[in-house]
Amino acid sequence: MISISCGSCGKNYRLDPKIIKSGNAKFTCKNCGYITPIDPHINIQDQGKGLSKTEAITQKTEISTSNPNVSTSQSSTLKPTVESISKAQTGQFSRDILQVTWTNRLQIKVNAVLIPLIIVIMSIFATITYITEKQKMESELQKSSKVVAKRLSVYLVEAFWSLDDEILQESLKSEMMDNNIYSINLIDRSGKVVYLGYKRDKDWNLTSNNSSIEGSYIKAEEGIIKDSNKIGSVEVYLSSAFFLEQFNKSMYKLIITALLLIVAVSLTASVVLNQMILAPIRRLTDIANKISIGNLELEIPIESKDEIGVLADAFARMKVSMAFAIKQLRKR
Repeated sequence: MISISCGSCGKNYRLDPKIIKSGNAKFTCKNCGYITPIDPHINIQDQGKGLSKTEAITQKTEISTSNPNVSTSQSSTLKPTVESISKAQTGQFSRDILQVTWTNRLQIKVNAVLIPLIIVIMSIFATITYITEKQKMESELQKSSKVVAKRLSVYLVEAFWSLDDEILQESLKSEMMDNNIYSINLIDRSGKVVYLGYKRDKDWNLTSNNSSIEGSYIKAEEGIIKDSNKIGSVEVYLSSAFFLEQFNKSMYKLIITALLLIVAVSLTASVVLNQMILAPIRRLTDIANKISIGNLELEIPIESKDEIGVLADAFARMKVSMAFAIKQLRKR
């Protein structure tokens, strides 16, 4: 074992010479954290003429320990490993610097919260919009079917009373130029028999109809009144297929807009987060790492008056306190 003292506070340590593998070996003081080169104390080249490296270290440390200014009560045993000496040679602190993996990055965590939140909000908004617009569409179709039925019940009174089939047919065909109308039927006064009617086939062309209509259609019915007597009725069936097609196209556009909005918000949040928070934190981390290995001459810039600025100011005050403490230790 050989004795060697810290270059800052003067505290003595005993080292095992067998673990010293390089002429540039260093050790870190437990008391003050100062990294002391071993070679300036033992000067292997000058003291090692004709001696082995271990013998030269022993001779130099004997001279050092004979110094009466060093108190033997401060001595303690330090057994550094080859790994710690290797780290000291490469200029690293005795403790490994914590590295942030991509899964632990603050930007990833913020996006992991922000993106699902935006998706949930947009999904709720799209659902509410879909329900509201669909109800509105059905209401408009219902209103439109009632208007058509009311108009025909007034216009066809005389033609239906006189059974003028030509006028009745032309009137029904004229109304069914609206593609939203699936069928129009004229019912006799019994309310059971279709006197005259038209409906759409699978290609949406007009065909004659003499039976009741079944299916999920929007229906409106108005009585044909002659001298306060009901002589028949008009049934109008509207299909929501065309409205739904247009409605679905509008919803697709809304979904695409929502996706683009999510991407835009995520990118904007990432840029703002990086510029306002992550970049200043990275600069402070770099400065703190340099201070941790003894570089106390660095200036810590305070670039803002927010929480990041307060943190930078705390680092600056900590650096001043560390420099003062080390200076006081060197005076002892």
